[in-house]
Amino acid sequence: MKNSQTGVSAYSIDEDETETELEVIGRFMMRLKVRNLPRNYQLFHEALYGQNGDLAAEIEALGPLPPQSGLDEIGLKYRLVSHCGLVARKSESDAAEMLREVADQLAKGLMKKQHFARTIEQASNTSDALDSLNASLSNLMLYETELTERLRNCTTPPEPSRSAGA
Repeated sequence: MKNSQTGVSAYSIDEDETETELEVIGRFMMRLKVRNLPRNYQLFHEALYGQNGDLAAEIEALGPLPPQSGLDEIGLKYRLVSHCGLVARKSESDAAEMLREVADQLAKGLMKKQHFARTIEQASNTSDALDSLNASLSNLMLYETELTERLRNCTTPPEPSRSAGA
């Protein structure tokens, strides 16, 4: 256990007392009332002791009492290791939401299909009506084709007949 603390640096506060990085981070987080989650410790360590001033500025922009969601967004943006688990949770959440939407759409489609099937079953003489409609459409297509041919014949001038002697 002693060896695990050898990497933690100490800073002198006054002549008698030294404060570790962890204590500085903890005090800073306590002042802002940030939850003491491991990912928040890493985020504030990077902000206080890291080389990226933009990260510290973004945390500062959140103001006093920064929301956890804002802190997590910053951690994800800067790809901090402790925030990697949040990516998986977000992906699972997004996938679950998408599946719920698809299930809702399928349920609505199924209800519409069942409604249509009931309507068809309730209609008496449905097949007779469809046969009559089909016959009418067939006749209409024949008339349209015949009319089209007649119009073509009217607009095309007859070809002059050639005499054999010319």
